[in-house]
Amino acid sequence: MGTLSPTNLLLATALLFWGAALASTLLDLRCVRALPLAPPPADAPEVAAIVPARNEAHQIARCLRSLLAQDWPRLRVICVDDRSEDATHAEAAALADPRLTIVRGSDLRPGWLGKNHANAQGVSHAAGAEWLLFTDADTEHSPPALSSAMASAREHGADLFTLMTDVRTETFWERALLPQVLSAVVGAFPLRLVNDPRSKIAIANGQYILIKREVYEKVGGHAAIRDRVADDLELARLVKGSGYRLRAEMGRHLVSVRMYTSLREIWWGFVKNASAGAGGPHWALGGAVLVAITAFPFFGAPFLRGGPLTFALCVCAIAIAQRLIVLAKIFPVGLRWSLALPLGQLAFIGILLHSAIRQLRGKGPLWKGRAYPHGR
Repeated sequence: MGTLSPTNLLLATALLFWGAALASTLLDLRCVRALPLAPPPADAPEVAAIVPARNEAHQIARCLRSLLAQDWPRLRVICVDDRSEDATHAEAAALADPRLTIVRGSDLRPGWLGKNHANAQGVSHAAGAEWLLFTDADTEHSPPALSSAMASAREHGADLFTLMTDVRTETFWERALLPQVLSAVVGAFPLRLVNDPRSKIAIANGQYILIKREVYEKVGGHAAIRDRVADDLELARLVKGSGYRLRAEMGRHLVSVRMYTSLREIWWGFVKNASAGAGGPHWALGGAVLVAITAFPFFGAPFLRGGPLTFALCVCAIAIAQRLIVLAKIFPVGLRWSLALPLGQLAFIGILLHSAIRQLRGKGPLWKGRAYPHGR
């Protein structure tokens, strides 16, 4: 029995990966449903929505207005101005709503990262809230978002409930790269396993995390993950690993976000989290190698002939099919953007390498104009 050539070995590995990715995506389709709209219950508990904001003057008012417009009868909104260098505080204060509390963030304590520190400060102003909603300053919420999320959380007995939001894209780079990188993240954390209490797979979307106050405090809250860059991922792992119930649902029709607006923002936004999300810099380097192998059929095809070329084209077809399904069900960009998959893979390789190398060189996260000497 002959051995596989290096080319065919790479193609076989890529085929195995993309075949598994397509099968996993098809299995996940039953979990990808629009969350049903629901009114608030008669016994609505008090909820505190916490919005950490640093240099968000251009969009904080839109976010806070959408939260204040929720149909939830017992809602407090807490905006933590995380030592902004722009007019974030003034823009938030101009809303002048009695349900809105604006907190001037204190100086960062040793061992903490900024967003975790801001969220913890927000919780300290949440008084008797039974549930906490952590959300980002770049989100916009439709009026029934909270009541619909709470209805599903109660139905499934969730202690932490998270929504996959509508990621708005406008520029070429947003449409070409964001869906591809986010598709890889979704693929690494299948929803069916995230929602299965028997599975250890856990993730949450920091743009929308609804958690029971009691559970938050029992697992240690943000103090327990004070130095973690991927705070949403780590909070989900902490909750599920402690035996509590985690639930993720699709909420594109309920909450929208424009994450980044330029190639630079996309790059640094994912470099900040990539190494931590992979499990450390060495895992990130391994991930870069795996992505390179899965990209080989696209970039190797022009140099192949005969059977290897046919093999490569088949692998490419399976990969594009997987992305077509993901784009059709999860990300609101045209299906033609599935053809940007090779470009997205190149970007993802670069992001993983950049993130890993920064951490191996002892450099922490760089974000919102601040460089942190630590963080993992």
